[in-house]
Amino acid sequence: MAAHSSFAVKRWLPLAALIGIYLSAIAPARGAQCDMRLSFQQADGNARGGRTEVWADANASSLLFVEGLNVNTDGTRRSYSVDDFWGELHALNNLCNAMSDGCAGLSSAQLRARRIATQQAAAAGWPADQLRATRISPSIIPFRNGKPCPPVDGFLVSATALHAPAVNDVCDIANYVDALVTPALVIPKRPSAFAGRAKVGDLAVAMVPGSARPVFAVIGDSGPSGQLGEASIALNGRLLGREAPPQNYLEVRGKRPFVGRGWTVPKAVVLIFPGSGDRAAPFMTPERIDPAAMRRFEAWGGVERLSACVADYER
Repeated sequence: MAAHSSFAVKRWLPLAALIGIYLSAIAPARGAQCDMRLSFQQADGNARGGRTEVWADANASSLLFVEGLNVNTDGTRRSYSVDDFWGELHALNNLCNAMSDGCAGLSSAQLRARRIATQQAAAAGWPADQLRATRISPSIIPFRNGKPCPPVDGFLVSATALHAPAVNDVCDIANYVDALVTPALVIPKRPSAFAGRAKVGDLAVAMVPGSARPVFAVIGDSGPSGQLGEASIALNGRLLGREAPPQNYLEVRGKRPFVGRGWTVPKAVVLIFPGSGDRAAPFMTPERIDPAAMRRFEAWGGVERLSACVADYER
């Protein structure tokens, strides 16, 4: 297992417990109102009917939706591996997911050919013609001098839209939001209904309906314009109560021998605060996210209002 791959949920449990106790203690009297209404519908390939309703308050200072949360692994040191192409050993993702076509529609023989071609291209030092054939996306795997960044501890560097402005090297893993460490959400990139409403770096809250245990987060990345409902391993781990990182992509997806132990959150309510990001210092660490997002959440109405919104949303 690579350095910095230790899971952060366990070390945060005392803080999470204190937050839960504190929020319970300050919760307003029962009968809180949601006071949010449908603002727009986001195209969402993960939702029934292909769209998810996004609600907003009167002045659009908060956005809310209820959706399952798939797993985003980008930014962590263990995301993609040329050797462990399918994520069957230690990689937390399938390398096809870092390719522009996602290997969509390929037969078993074609998938095998793509794996072999990618491994041969890497072994040869990524010649231009062989690299093009792999369809590795430079928006996911950053390039330097026309080639994927050198591996770190045997894994390819993967990028996130939220990055450290003080780090100039696109190949420096410290430049990106570590999915194993930082609770982070992914929002749809342009063109999408989300464009111009919420931005990378804004603060957010996620909670499993009925749990009364909010998890504070940052918007750390952007994804396909037609999908909603994706979060970092750290965020999903907190929501699921996990204390150790997943072993590999098979566990992330809940495939054999990890059936029933996947890291997708079946349903979560997500609350985003547009314009809440620190524009002067946008790269948010967990130590900064928790107090900043908690203050916003308390002022907004906390767990009881969020629960009221879930009840209204699902009517």
